[in-house]
Amino acid sequence: MTGGDDDYGDAFKEAKLEHDQRRQGSVEAQRLQAEADADIAALSNVVLPQLQAVAQKLEPLGGRVDIRQYGRTGKMLRPASVAFRITDQQGHASRVYLIVPRGGMVTVTSGDGFDITGQPQQPKNVSEQVGIQQRDDLTIENVKKLILGAIAEYRNDRKRTERADNNDDPK
Repeated sequence: MTGGDDDYGDAFKEAKLEHDQRRQGSVEAQRLQAEADADIAALSNVVLPQLQAVAQKLEPLGGRVDIRQYGRTGKMLRPASVAFRITDQQGHASRVYLIVPRGGMVTVTSGDGFDITGQPQQPKNVSEQVGIQQRDDLTIENVKKLILGAIAEYRNDRKRTERADNNDDPK
């Protein structure tokens, strides 16, 4: 074997190393994309159907579910985050809830109405309070609890307003 033969081996080893490094980078990119797809699927397959079902049930009763979707991605334009609140024609409303899954974790924030950008005003992280902190926590049962909590807030807002109106009436 002559000295030049080692050059072929070295060149092959270098090319293989470069290929493996590029492939490793693409594997990481694929993993990150799979995480993002799973986050988005949780919103599209669990959260949105529950909110849409509630909207259908509340509409005949004069209620409404204000649903906002943000960061639509992919071919099907599925949302990367979802916000909602319960309202009626008289202006009574629950707090706004924003659900943001990212990398397997989920942040649920709550605020007093939507600000100019469509985000909750003065948001407070309520993930632990509502029991939704990871993607696996985005179950139909947990989303129902969150929505029922928003309906209870709406009911309390109505009662507060009615009491205030009754206190203003001269007798």
